[in-house]
Amino acid sequence: MSLHTIIKIALTNIALCASFHVQATTFSNEFNSGELGYLGAIGVVTYGETFTSPGGVLNDFTLYASSGYGTSNYGTGYIGFGIAAWDGTKAVGPALYTSAPMPYSGKNAAFEATGLNLALPLNKEYVAYLTVAGIENPVYFIRPQGSNNNGGLTGNHVYSNAKDPLNASQPWGVDKTVYMRFTANFTNNTIPIPEPETYAMLLAGLGIVGFAGRRRLKSA
Repeated sequence: MSLHTIIKIALTNIALCASFHVQATTFSNEFNSGELGYLGAIGVVTYGETFTSPGGVLNDFTLYASSGYGTSNYGTGYIGFGIAAWDGTKAVGPALYTSAPMPYSGKNAAFEATGLNLALPLNKEYVAYLTVAGIENPVYFIRPQGSNNNGGLTGNHVYSNAKDPLNASQPWGVDKTVYMRFTANFTNNTIPIPEPETYAMLLAGLGIVGFAGRRRLKSA
C-alpha cells in the first residue's frame, strides 16, 4: 500500500470524526378543524401560531388559507408574514423575519417564508404570524385553515388587533381549542459523539501513517 493511499485513509477517518451530522425535521399539522375567523381589513389584524423551538436552524415556515377575498371586488390584496420572539403573552420586536407584502386574490393559498436560516435556541418561544398591520391595500379577508393538533411543535393559535403586532400594549388573545395549519422545516446541526470503533479507526490510521513515515526515513 502506498504512503499516499495510507494518508488518504487516515485523513478520511479524521474527517469522519470531525464531521457534522445534519438532520432535517419537518413539523406539520393537517387541515381538519375547519376555517378560522376573518383575518384582514374586515377582520382581525393579526393571526399567529406560537411554537417552542426544537433547537437548530429554521429554514422555512408556511401558513395556509382556505378561502377569502383579496379585495371587496375580487381583486388582489396584500398581507405580511412575520416571525418574532414570544414572551408568553405577545410578540417581541424587532422581528426576526418580515416578508415583503404577499399578494392574495382569493381561495386556497399557502403563505411561505423560505430561506430563513434562523438559528433558534432550544426551548425558546416564537410566533409566526400573518398580518395586515401597516400593509397598503390589505386583503379584504382570508380564512386561515385550522387544525386540531400542534404538529409536534408546542404552541397555540394567537391573535391581536394592535396596529403594530410587535409593539402591542396588551397581551394577544389565545385560542387553545384550535391551531393554525402550518408546516415548519428545521435543520438540527449537532456534533455527534463518535463510536469507539471510529476512534479505533482513527488511531489505527494515524499509527500506520507514523510507521510508514519512520520506514521511509530509515530507508532514505
